[in-house]
Amino acid sequence: MSTAKKSDAKGLEMLQKLTLQDLSSVTEALNFLREKGKAHYLKSVFESLKGSDRAKQQLIIGFLSDILDSDAVPEFIDFLGTETDAEIRKLVLSAIWNSKLGFDEHLPFFVMLASQGDYLEALDCLTVLENMSGPFEEAQLLEAQLLLKEYLEEKAPQTDQKAQIMSEIAWFVKEQNEGIDADLLLDDE
Repeated sequence: MSTAKKSDAKGLEMLQKLTLQDLSSVTEALNFLREKGKAHYLKSVFESLKGSDRAKQQLIIGFLSDILDSDAVPEFIDFLGTETDAEIRKLVLSAIWNSKLGFDEHLPFFVMLASQGDYLEALDCLTVLENMSGPFEEAQLLEAQLLLKEYLEEKAPQTDQKAQIMSEIAWFVKEQNEGIDADLLLDDE
């Protein structure tokens, strides 16, 4: 058996262990993935959060927060873009804002996610945005502004807390937008 096939077989074995509730098996799997894992394994890691107890979720979130491979960024974005369970999205968002990975090129995505989610999800997205270092491309800032404008125009039912968070996100985007003449967010019609 070739080395690559052995590695893939071991990876699949570890992904199986990740589905167990036994914390020692989960820890063993995460240690393997930390050393020899590949970005495409992340989908299984995200899925293992579902139906897990708090202790297992914390182990997985700690693992996700420690990832340094930039190939993982699209996996995080793909998962958040398709996951329907808000509680699982919040867990993954907490891993992102504790992470050292760069999500700067996804500024509009996090604005969109904040506008669609509840107060806590919006708060997590604000934290992710505040951890971004920029500078951002003009197109990203304009797209983020358009998303915020759509959110404001929809006048969707919202709590005062979420409205405050969305306002802070708007100010963050506006601050990043210095030098670009696009005051879309300040139209009070």
